[in-house]
Amino acid sequence: MVRRSALFSVSRCVVLAVILLPVCGASSLAYGQITAQTLVGKAVSDDAQYGDINNAIGRFRDRDIVGCRALLERARSNNPKLPPPGVMMAVLWLGVNQLQPARAELEDTAVKYPGDPEPYLMLGDLAFQDRRITDADVLFSKATALTTAFSENAKRKRDFEIRCHAGSAAVAESRKQWDAAQKYLAAWLELDPDNASARQRQGIVLFQLGKPQEALAEFREAKKLDEKAVHPELAMARLYDDAKQRDTAKKLIEQAIKSAPQDPAVLLATAQWYVGQNDLPAATINADNALKLDPKSLEAKVVRGAIARVARDYKTAERFFNEAHVQSPGNFPAGNSLALVLVETDDKDSRQRALEMAEANVAMHREGSPHQANALTTLAWVYYKLGRREDAEKILSQISQNNQLTTDGAYYVAKLLVDRGEKDRARKILEDVLANEAMFATRADAVDLLATLKKTAGN
Repeated sequence: MVRRSALFSVSRCVVLAVILLPVCGASSLAYGQITAQTLVGKAVSDDAQYGDINNAIGRFRDRDIVGCRALLERARSNNPKLPPPGVMMAVLWLGVNQLQPARAELEDTAVKYPGDPEPYLMLGDLAFQDRRITDADVLFSKATALTTAFSENAKRKRDFEIRCHAGSAAVAESRKQWDAAQKYLAAWLELDPDNASARQRQGIVLFQLGKPQEALAEFREAKKLDEKAVHPELAMARLYDDAKQRDTAKKLIEQAIKSAPQDPAVLLATAQWYVGQNDLPAATINADNALKLDPKSLEAKVVRGAIARVARDYKTAERFFNEAHVQSPGNFPAGNSLALVLVETDDKDSRQRALEMAEANVAMHREGSPHQANALTTLAWVYYKLGRREDAEKILSQISQNNQLTTDGAYYVAKLLVDRGEKDRARKILEDVLANEAMFATRADAVDLLATLKKTAGN
């Protein structure tokens, strides 16, 4: 399986990512975001209950797991309305990206507290994020049954009901069972009518059910509820674009710009859409306009650099990616892309910097990181450009075996195969990648290489 390269998957994520994650979200928390309220959730609203829990977070930070657990157990003993201690421990483990101990806590809690729905909800979230849809479905169904019988805490019960609907809707959406998804989303909105995420998801489902006007109304309502929500016309444009109705999508993009000409987010989304259509001049204009409105925008600098990279204007790409990297050294798209454009130069120091950055990214984004495959792919290409072809081939071979090869990575593999004289295999890979209309950074290079291979084969 070939995945779209990270930098160019952003354009649809703004609309479609709301399908992909249920509402629990604990598994995506960074450690610095964990507070007593994070652990307690919707259980209680009295801050006075947080003493032992705050101390438990401190113990966890100090790696005193036994002491942390003891404090959480005491807190639960003093107030049975709190979540089970294992649930709170699981949230802490997830906050530091430790999935194995988190799952162990949840499995243990399911045994010790058989009537509590939360372990099943959290395990369902984790299963869904791993794309184990059937497992998630079973877990959300179990949570729903337990929630119906749950009576220990009215606040937690309402929260469970919302999460059960959200999780079951996500399963149905993933399976393209749109009628079922709408039913679950409607139930969620009945409980929480002011939830912008639910409105957005409902909009997507209604579109899939052939109700575009109702879908647009939901997107508009989401925007009223949350100013950071996707612009309604942009949301519709993405859906029409996915449905291959490009003319309608373009009209909606133009409507979005007309209605919000001073909104950098709209301009950037428009720029990304035009990149997807391979209309680089229009993409450049919109990205530049976004930068004029917000010169410090990190996202705008990354998008502008990406456009320049697609155009093979590496000098301009380097400037924007470097500005973004200096502004936010930990931003993966900025640093990863900077390494890729630096290695395209003839300057020895720049190429050495590319190597150092690529190796640092791989060291930082190890197993479990969503950026691991892209970091490894970049390092492989840097190795290739520096003449270390065996090292590059080793990395790309492993990525391919794990079904994590990006579209750019497929082009890199094709280059290696050509060097080894396996031109037929290279041509097949390029034909498969280019058969998909999706834009990726090295698409122009892939087109050129395929044309060369076809010409050579014809001689």
